[in-house]
Amino acid sequence: MSRDLRAGPHSPPTDELHSAEDTLGVLQRVLHTIAADDMSRSTPCREFDVAQLTDHLLKSITALGGMVGAEIPERDESESAERQVVAAARPALDAWHRHGLDGTVPFGNGEFPAKAACGILSIEFLVHAWDYAAAVGHDVDAPEPLSEYVLGLARQIITPGRRGGAGFDDPVDAPDDARALERLVAFTGRNPAR
Repeated sequence: MSRDLRAGPHSPPTDELHSAEDTLGVLQRVLHTIAADDMSRSTPCREFDVAQLTDHLLKSITALGGMVGAEIPERDESESAERQVVAAARPALDAWHRHGLDGTVPFGNGEFPAKAACGILSIEFLVHAWDYAAAVGHDVDAPEPLSEYVLGLARQIITPGRRGGAGFDDPVDAPDDARALERLVAFTGRNPAR
């Protein structure tokens, strides 16, 4: 592809950072449908209702952004789930843009490849977009190439040794004709049939 041509809306992301941006857009469209009285609804995450899922997602965004020096503003719980998540995700992604995908980032007592750490954002954004949508009975509008890309990231990052520690159940079967988003949620231990 010529350098002066931009990828179209149905092209796969060019890297983990573009994927994170694209999946945040998908997540934001889902979160836009979440009302204050939806916060107590159950999600496909066994231990989380919508409010608890939002808490979890904000902790993940803060941790992943913190790896690259993001300054996340203090949470305003009076705001909608959408505004809370975007208020944390935007500075996290901005910090990732400044840092880039080369090298490693601090992780626990060691280091982790920057590309893989940034890739976790896409998994968090897209899988939890599906969780939120399932909780409130909406569909997720995620382009197939984006979902395929994130599924590829998930297969690289969620290894059998990391699966339990990262809070993922064992994979479940997805139908042979399942779309990439259904295969992704099945890979992360969710029933794509809801």
